[in-house]
Amino acid sequence: MKFVLILHVCSFLDFNNPECYTTHVAPLEFNSYKSCILQGYKSSHNTLKEIYGERIESEKLAIRFQCKEIGEIT
Repeated sequence: MKFVLILHVCSFLDFNNPECYTTHVAPLEFNSYKSCILQGYKSSHNTLKEIYGERIESEKLAIRFQCKEIGEIT
C-alpha cells in the first residue's frame, strides 16, 4: 500500500475556529504510513519556513497534515 502526504496550511487567529485555506500535496509516494507521517513533520517545518515565513506570526499559521492511502483521495 502506498501513501501520499497532504499538508493543510491553517490560520489560528481564532483558536476555536481555525481556518485552513491552502492545501499542498507532496509530490512523493511513500511505501509505509510511518515514512509518510515522519516526512510530514519535516515538510511542515520546511513549508512554513520557506513559503510562509513572513506570515507565520501575523496570521498565527500552523500546518495540519495527513497521510492518505492512494486510492482513498477524494
